Amino acid sequence: MKKIFLALAALATMAAVSCVKDEQYPGATEPEPEPEIVYDYSGLVLNELCGLGEDNEKFIELFNNGSEDVDLAGVTINKDEELAWTGKKGQVIKAGEVFAIVGAKGTTEDGFSTGFSAKKTVIVELFDPAGKKLDTFQRGEKGEGWGGGLDLVEGSWSRIPDGTGKFLVAEATPGALNSTTGTEDPTLVGNGEIVLPEAPLTVVLNELYGDGEDEEKFFELYNPSDKEVSLAGYTINKDEELCWTGADDLKIAAKGFYLILGAKGTTEGGFSSGFSAKKTVIVELFDANGNKLDTFQRGDKGDGWGAGLDLWAGSWSRIPDGTGDFMMTESVTGGAANNGEGAVVDPNVK
Repeated sequence: MKKIFLALAALATMAAVSCVKDEQYPGATEPEPEPEIVYDYSGLVLNELCGLGEDNEKFIELFNNGSEDVDLAGVTINKDEELAWTGKKGQVIKAGEVFAIVGAKGTTEDGFSTGFSAKKTVIVELFDPAGKKLDTFQRGEKGEGWGGGLDLVEGSWSRIPDGTGKFLVAEATPGALNSTTGTEDPTLVGNGEIVLPEAPLTVVLNELYGDGEDEEKFFELYNPSDKEVSLAGYTINKDEELCWTGADDLKIAAKGFYLILGAKGTTEGGFSSGFSAKKTVIVELFDANGNKLDTFQRGDKGDGWGAGLDLWAGSWSRIPDGTGDFMMTESVTGGAANNGEGAVVDPNVK
């Protein structure tokens, strides 16, 4: 009897533990952690600084030269080599836009903790979350007289143009793009323009063929980069009218070709406009954000636009693929590497 009682007690204890565990951990599996987002901070710069007026009006403004939005969590600003501001999660600076940090001496919730004067020497430094210095603004030479007074600046120090130009004294525009004109401040040190890195290789028009039947004509794209590129939302205009849009699932492989075959809607994946080997034409390629990536133009716009030109029975092909000029080639190699043998210049191609 005692053994039966002990067994029942053990089962009850296990059931109780099981119930507690189930209450603490509902569900059979733990949720997977959200993937970490990696931001590119290399395009962040100091864009405008204003130490004029009341402390709650003074500001330091950033600009994002990058192509993607950046969360400023962990980004820091030092003033005279002391921490003055740290970005919070959710403070986002959009690509090509500004972010104003308004308020000195802690006068505003999201401002900076130090003072900032329009009539003193100062060093302001911007760092990414890993501690890498991104940009510096300095007024006055370090040494004797550091920390002393200088001429009052009636305005702000503004990069003109935004994001890349030198700092000039201009009308203050917190949270908006800077003025387009300003005056030099001879007390600024190391006041240089920002040199942006060259844009990475991107998808281009690579070969165009306009002879033969409409279902044989084509536009060929080439991806010279080392990464696969999504063509979703990419568009092509012919004579400034939309004629093709990339499907949502469309991709082009690294160092790969994509053939848009068929004019006037003769094929399912083709383009809607015509394309003639004996007429003036402009073909333009745009990415999903509307940025123009490449242009092919035959003939000068103006009198005679839309008229006939000499017939070319071959292709217009970039020689070499992706980077070279458009040449007239007898070989038609849609979907494969261009053949430059016997290629000649077309004087009508601009």
